Amino acid sequence: MSVNYLFTWALIFMRSLGIVILMPQMAGKTPPATVRICLGMALATLLVGVVPMAQMPGNDLRFIYEIVGEILLGLTFGFMVQMTFSAVDLAARLSSSEVGLSGSPGLNAPEMGAEPLASFISSFAVVLFFMFGGHLMVISAFARSFTMAPAGAPFINAAAPELMIQQTSHVIELGLRIAAPFIALNFLVNLAFAALGRAVPRLSVFVLSMPVRGLVGFSLLGGVGGLIARYYFNEIAEIPTRLLQLLETR
Repeated sequence: MSVNYLFTWALIFMRSLGIVILMPQMAGKTPPATVRICLGMALATLLVGVVPMAQMPGNDLRFIYEIVGEILLGLTFGFMVQMTFSAVDLAARLSSSEVGLSGSPGLNAPEMGAEPLASFISSFAVVLFFMFGGHLMVISAFARSFTMAPAGAPFINAAAPELMIQQTSHVIELGLRIAAPFIALNFLVNLAFAALGRAVPRLSVFVLSMPVRGLVGFSLLGGVGGLIARYYFNEIAEIPTRLLQLLETR
């Protein structure tokens, strides 16, 4: 086994780390570090025989550049994939708040103990990701990236920062689209009880609106799964294109 073969394996492993480190939570828990490292090693072992062979650099500075560059490129890939899950997390928190189950705010994935409804929607998105073959699309785009940016020559085009900003802004757009039925529901319930409060001033509108909002909200949740799947399928299908656009020369 040559030194170049081992060095190529290490470079592929470093690029894969950025993706496996940013894996989505499953059942409210992040996969252990050992599992993620093993997944990266498995990807490197599968691809080392089919990607162009890298040459061992002759000096330490070049060696450090290639290793760090592969890690940063992998983290960029992982960031683009993670934004898809972040959009669903945003929608899950918005939907939970609109039906009266507000939880603790944050940028991380919802926790089952504090935000049960938001955690359920986020877990549903993870199931859809694997059911629609999103993991296969990410792996195929990852393998294709070595034809555009070979191991040892990490490259991100000049338009990558703009693409990342667009993807970040798309998180808000997608989150609002998914949560739109719950936002509309909350508006209609508040409007109806506001009119009822004007007609019957002695009626405790606030106390009555809470259980009604929750009941109608959970009823809506039973039929909104198809809408979430429709939006999410389109997002998953776009993941390989967005990843390879980071490397595409203009």
